[in-house]
Amino acid sequence: MSRFVVVIALLLGACAHEEKSGYDSEILGRWDVTVQGEDSYPLWFEIAKTEGGLKGRLQGRFGHALDLESVEASGTHLMMTVEETNYHANLDGSTWRGTGERKDGARFEWVAVRAPELPARAEITWGDPVPLFNGVDLAGWVPRHASQPNRWKAEDGTLVNEDSGSDLVTEATFQDFQLHVEVMVPEGSNSGIYLRGRYEVQVQDDHGKEPHARGMGGIYGQVTPVENAALPAGEWQSFDITLVGRTVTVVLNGKTIIDRKEIPGITGGALDSREAEPGPIFLQGDHGRILYRNLVLTPAI
Repeated sequence: MSRFVVVIALLLGACAHEEKSGYDSEILGRWDVTVQGEDSYPLWFEIAKTEGGLKGRLQGRFGHALDLESVEASGTHLMMTVEETNYHANLDGSTWRGTGERKDGARFEWVAVRAPELPARAEITWGDPVPLFNGVDLAGWVPRHASQPNRWKAEDGTLVNEDSGSDLVTEATFQDFQLHVEVMVPEGSNSGIYLRGRYEVQVQDDHGKEPHARGMGGIYGQVTPVENAALPAGEWQSFDITLVGRTVTVVLNGKTIIDRKEIPGITGGALDSREAEPGPIFLQGDHGRILYRNLVLTPAI
């Protein structure tokens, strides 16, 4: 058999395998989800092809992205299950339109669009640094939830969250930027710095622990630091974070713990899933006392 015939046979075999798989390859990739209704909130999922079929992950409303327990597809119809919640949808052009059912029987509707690639720009011109906190009051910030108590206040040049309550969100929005933040984490406390309101840099009392995607400096459940550079609880620590497209660098206490890594998708607690749009900085305030100071953002032009 000639080499040409062998190549044609292999190509035909690959096409036949694709047809036999039963799904349209357009379903593969990353998708930004909005659960519709009065209590609208974002989700995210990705679907990939494996030798054994399909696999994927789904980011719920809270927590971290989880592996799908089951995923099946027929043509452009998709069925997924994770944490006893079932998702069904049909791909209509470039948009998923689907329903979901939780273990308690509650149903919901959702739509999803393909997540943007957001490539990092090779050359960047940085603008003038912008202080996000004036040290005197909460000008430029608003509580995320009117239904939750606002525990944030300005005290001696420090932004203090006294106890569990609402998150705090900047009124301004940003696309690509460098962000300097200093934080003091009391013993056992927990917070987070959300970039564009969608990607959480975890903040918690983690000194001496192994690095983890849900540990200090990790992009929560999505990107794991190469080392844990956290200081002991009660000491001031510094973050220098650069976000360009969906590429992030995190420097904690002078050590580069994440170096130009891609953030696959939103993290739990995100404001929305509109990844291509600018978004605010917000500080998580629902896990107890936390202190921030010297919050300065330098936008890319």
